[in-house]
Amino acid sequence: MVTEQSARTEEPQRRPAAPRLLWWCLGALAAGFALSAALTAPLAAESRLGVGEWGAIAVFAAVGVPLAVIDGRTRRLPNAGTFPLAAALLGYWAGLATTTGQWQLLAQATITAAGIFAVATVIALIGTLAAGDIKLFLAIGLLTGWFSWLLPLYVLVAGYILAIPHAGILLARRRRAPDADTHLPFGPYLVAAALLVTIAAKLAG
Repeated sequence: MVTEQSARTEEPQRRPAAPRLLWWCLGALAAGFALSAALTAPLAAESRLGVGEWGAIAVFAAVGVPLAVIDGRTRRLPNAGTFPLAAALLGYWAGLATTTGQWQLLAQATITAAGIFAVATVIALIGTLAAGDIKLFLAIGLLTGWFSWLLPLYVLVAGYILAIPHAGILLARRRRAPDADTHLPFGPYLVAAALLVTIAAKLAG
């Protein structure tokens, strides 16, 4: 039983979480910028954009794949992973824009991320996306929006398609055991779809 006194005692222990997350995001932003600049600045001008874009895909994979594993095991996408990943990608693209002059692509990625975040929020109201999925779309929007503002929508559709077999298995399980846990972790499919769509766009471009 939680008493009023215990609630007051626990409250101060929870407050540092938001400032700590903010510092993590700022650190990720700076790290992304530094990584991008260090990776592309020494290269010839004609090579910077191509190499830099592959680097962004690698950054997303390095954090996104572990997040997908966490979601698959715990049915949660932690804020400590989704928000810093988005910050790291924003910083990375800012660094690449600095070394290549592609400021319009940075603006496109940022606006696209905001747009797909809004779309995901609306979809969540229907009940097919969870809060962690919405926050993951910030990173997905930043990654894919650099290439095209349409790519996040392709990721959304591809994620649902990839999840169909798993959803079918869970539906069959629910019919056999109505009380069984049939929650579908969508993060792994979004991460996979984002990587597939982005790599395809990069190779096609």
